[in-house]
Amino acid sequence: MKQTILARAIAMAVAGSALSLGVVAEASAHTMYNTYNAGTPYTDAGTDGWVYGGINNPTYPTVSPGWVGTASPTTLPFGYTGYSTLNWAAELHNAGDSLEISRADAQARYGVAADIDTARGAWIDTEATPQGWSHATDIGLLRSHSDAYVTLNLSGVNSEIANFGITVFTGMDTGTGYQNHQAWNSPLQGLDFTASDPFGTTGVSYLTHDSTVDGVNGLTFLAEAGQIYSIYLGGSGGAFWNQNKDSYVLNITSSPVPIPAAIWLFGSALAGMGFVGRHRHKAVAA
Repeated sequence: MKQTILARAIAMAVAGSALSLGVVAEASAHTMYNTYNAGTPYTDAGTDGWVYGGINNPTYPTVSPGWVGTASPTTLPFGYTGYSTLNWAAELHNAGDSLEISRADAQARYGVAADIDTARGAWIDTEATPQGWSHATDIGLLRSHSDAYVTLNLSGVNSEIANFGITVFTGMDTGTGYQNHQAWNSPLQGLDFTASDPFGTTGVSYLTHDSTVDGVNGLTFLAEAGQIYSIYLGGSGGAFWNQNKDSYVLNITSSPVPIPAAIWLFGSALAGMGFVGRHRHKAVAA
């Protein structure tokens, strides 16, 4: 019995939808880390905004120490070329993958104690003129190979930070204008944290944010297959942008995007049409 052309078309569409949701596993999810300042205690004066690019470290990453988890120490994740600080990257291959970004994960995977930390008020503080600050804000990249709902949860390692703020941007910095000593999240100064291209970046478009993320309450967004997202994070609501420093654990979980019920109903209807067509064909042949 042969399927009709229409039935084959819907079967292919449904199969394509399943593949786009990551039903077929082809590779393992993995993390990548910038090794600059590796092993440095999170309480030290060094801040993450000085890690990469511009006048502060113009030769990085063409010289040591470079990255782990990428093709080579001088290969940046996803072809990154911008000047913004970049601390880590995460790649999901299938909806349902999960990853952890942390110093412990870097140590376990690569034997490197990556500089994964922030300060209590880095994303936004509680000063009279709240601001947050770029060089205490961690920046990471995330890409999924299939459409997926991605949830981000954060917790401090030593409980110095009660909760975190996360802003998700579409795209990654491609410019040379990054400023590593710049306020953000300060409406009183005209700095709106829903604005695109913070810190003088280029090509980074605001998608969503949450200022109260912790180990239980997460931020969830739809990650489209192949799209790169920039994740900006830091302590939220601390007294000062550079106080109460702490390492953090970022848990990344994902789940499939449900195929709309209409597709399944349409597929069932077409399958029925195919059956009726075959039945009539047999009747005529008889």
